[in-house]
Amino acid sequence: MEQFFSLLRFSLGITDSFEEKLSEKEWIQIFKAAHSQALVGVMFCGVKKLGKELAPPFNLMMQWAAEAERIRGLNTVFYAESKRLAELFEANGRKNIILKGQANSRFYPDKFCRQPGDIDIYVEGGKESVVELIDKLGMLPPDLPEDALKAYHHVHLPENEKGVSVEVHFRPSSGFHNKFYNNRFQACLEENLNDSVLTPEGFYAPSMKFALLMQLAHIERHFIMEGVGLRQLNDYYFLLKKSDKDDREYVAERLKKLNMKRFAKALMWILNKVFLLEKDFMLCEMNESLGKKIMSEIISGGNFGWDNKKQITDAWSKFFVQRKRRFKMLTINAAETLPSELMYWKSFFKNIPKRIRYRTLSLETLKKDEKN
Repeated sequence: MEQFFSLLRFSLGITDSFEEKLSEKEWIQIFKAAHSQALVGVMFCGVKKLGKELAPPFNLMMQWAAEAERIRGLNTVFYAESKRLAELFEANGRKNIILKGQANSRFYPDKFCRQPGDIDIYVEGGKESVVELIDKLGMLPPDLPEDALKAYHHVHLPENEKGVSVEVHFRPSSGFHNKFYNNRFQACLEENLNDSVLTPEGFYAPSMKFALLMQLAHIERHFIMEGVGLRQLNDYYFLLKKSDKDDREYVAERLKKLNMKRFAKALMWILNKVFLLEKDFMLCEMNESLGKKIMSEIISGGNFGWDNKKQITDAWSKFFVQRKRRFKMLTINAAETLPSELMYWKSFFKNIPKRIRYRTLSLETLKKDEKN
């Protein structure tokens, strides 16, 4: 992966050159890794700057360019849709903030290179009021699944006619499964909600203190539950580089209180290893041994654990792989892993009658069949 990391740093402007002459096989491996980590657009920013003697084979270059251009087009749509949503909710008297995604991509050397997923927008007012508003605005489709309104922090809307899916948050973050730490965490976020800033792109983005706290928790939660990729770490690198000392000190002082310091230490090591993050920009000291464990999972699993999921062929395999992975996560953060696993088993036993009735282990398969 060293060649991949070297090209990634060059693509992001962290280093000034990439001098390695790679074989066709090595280029294909790097392209596959860029796909796995959702970094195709980011890394093309470096690839297109290479001279002819160092560039990928022509056919691969053309494929890479086409995918990067598609990502640029998506970002144009996502920026416009973020602005439209912000103005829509503002016109209805609701303060709102674009979270993650387009708010993060503004900090990249090329804001159109980051691969977007969906739009996360926080809208003030609480669950009942926000759901009532988006229903009034015609954003809730009539065939929305029953459980779509049961989420703790947001309503996930299906793709619209522009191909954009939106998560409307009535809480700023999903936070933690551990209620004790989650209460503290949500309170910290609430403290910083009013410090949002209007961006040149036409929407409000969260303060740096909010973004650093919220996205560190987001990365840790996703890592424990399913996996996380370098795209999210890429985002966090740029947040830290754009933050000031006061922002970092604010977050650093709360890491232990929110049970995030151990994971943060590992993350600082990874950011130093991959992105050459300087110590002056770190939230805390580094933990190399834990960082290596997490890094291994990130590389093997890909973005949100996609690569691991592809290898699971049936419901039983998925069940045992998930339980095995969750057991491993106990060494990362037991206080968060145990509550999440207890919630899983609570749901599992609650739905046993339904599984028996439909003779299936996987309710996800049942939901897909019902849609079809």
